[in-house]
Amino acid sequence: MQSPHHRRAFILMTIMMVLTFSRASVATYFPHLEMYGGVDANAWFAPWVSDTILGLLVPVMIYLLWRKTGTKVWAGLIVYNALGAFDYSHGLATQWHYPQMTEGSVSAVIYTAIGLGMIFNLTVALMMFRGDIMRHFLK
Repeated sequence: MQSPHHRRAFILMTIMMVLTFSRASVATYFPHLEMYGGVDANAWFAPWVSDTILGLLVPVMIYLLWRKTGTKVWAGLIVYNALGAFDYSHGLATQWHYPQMTEGSVSAVIYTAIGLGMIFNLTVALMMFRGDIMRHFLK
């Protein structure tokens, strides 16, 4: 049975992961790339592909968090969140060098959204190393 602290940690990790689900919406941004006649640099292609994939995987990762245990699941959740944080850092670098030019894009909003997502993924990855969380998965 889960302790109250353990349960709160799972709820917090779930909230942070859910807040990164919106990254899947960048699948709708591809027409804005220069290669498709849009105004955004083609440098955004890779971050948007990985954002779409990682965003669509959020429900799977939350399911694994709550319903499965084992070393592979624990490691998979760490890898997923570490890759997610890396992807967000890639997005920050891309925004720095090739700011999104689509009408209505505001750099401050983009930096904030990407930065928060990176913090959420890093936090979840680090929380996976808490003693109670590790015991839950590695029992």
